[in-house]
Amino acid sequence: MTKNKALLKLSDNVKLNMMNNAVTAEMVQTKDYYQKDVLEAFAAFIPEKAVIYVLDSRLVSHAIYFAKYRDASKVYLFEANKERWKEIRNDIVRNKLPQMVCVRPDWAKQRFTVSEKGKVMPADMIAPHMIHATARVLESHSLAWLMKQLEQVKPMLWLETDGANFADIASLLEKMNYQVRKQVGNYALYTFQESIEEDHALEEKILERLETYKRQIDRMKADYEAQVARIQTQKEKEIQAVEEKYRTIEETWVEQGKKQTETVRQHQRDVNEAKQLVQQISDALNAERAVNNDLNKHIFSLLEDEKPVLITMKKRDAQQVKEINNLKKENATLTRKLSQMTEKYNRLNSTKVIRMMRKYWKIKNKAKD
Repeated sequence: MTKNKALLKLSDNVKLNMMNNAVTAEMVQTKDYYQKDVLEAFAAFIPEKAVIYVLDSRLVSHAIYFAKYRDASKVYLFEANKERWKEIRNDIVRNKLPQMVCVRPDWAKQRFTVSEKGKVMPADMIAPHMIHATARVLESHSLAWLMKQLEQVKPMLWLETDGANFADIASLLEKMNYQVRKQVGNYALYTFQESIEEDHALEEKILERLETYKRQIDRMKADYEAQVARIQTQKEKEIQAVEEKYRTIEETWVEQGKKQTETVRQHQRDVNEAKQLVQQISDALNAERAVNNDLNKHIFSLLEDEKPVLITMKKRDAQQVKEINNLKKENATLTRKLSQMTEKYNRLNSTKVIRMMRKYWKIKNKAKD
């Protein structure tokens, strides 16, 4: 049986596997059998000890209701998917309903199998008193098999009337002398009639057919309006998101514009200050140039008197320049050596041994203190 999976508990303690579909969603809300009002209205027409075929396994709650409250002698629940078939069998065992059987159909070949003691074998099914089918099943490959059952057994039919092909099915049922016994919402209970209908009965059937079509149209309209509403809601959300994105971009642009304007202003202030500084430097240079011209004139006048001395000083100056250059070379050499020695000292100073010695001396000095 299914383990570590949430179960749906109904009001009468029936426990079912949780499925991801609309049927389970409704039962989760009501904590009761799916569409119980329709179920009770139609179940009143089902004889006791009846054999019932439920062709859509999503309606497992209906099958359990027939077994528990209508005293059905046999309820066959149809499911083609292997995993879902196992879950249905688990539901049957969990709720202790031996009169229920889960059948795997092959509609195309009209073959049906069951599992007994772990072995898969052909299903030996009893002819039905009632067949319960949804629109989804009627739109599958089960229609040929269903028509064959109607011809051979003539059971009651509980059908969903809003399927895409229901108009064709209703026409076939009319030809086979089936008429509506009870109708609630988009569900109808059909029974076989031996005698040919009177004209007024035919008129009633036509009106019922028109009412069925009207309900189908109303439901399609409601679905269309719901779809349009969903699309509009989605579009509004997308427009809102785009507008929000546009506002964010606009705010970013405004902020960047302010920053750029402030940057330009600061740049202009810097340029103006630089121009003022250049002007001040230019004025200072011009003043210095004038002073230098006066000094040069005075120097030239002195040079005439001091020329011999200056020549001697020039020679000495040239010699001093050579000596200074030599000293610079020696200084560069000493600087390079000092850099090398410093690097070697730093490397030596950062070695593990020196660090350990430094710690040692610190500890030793503390011990002396």
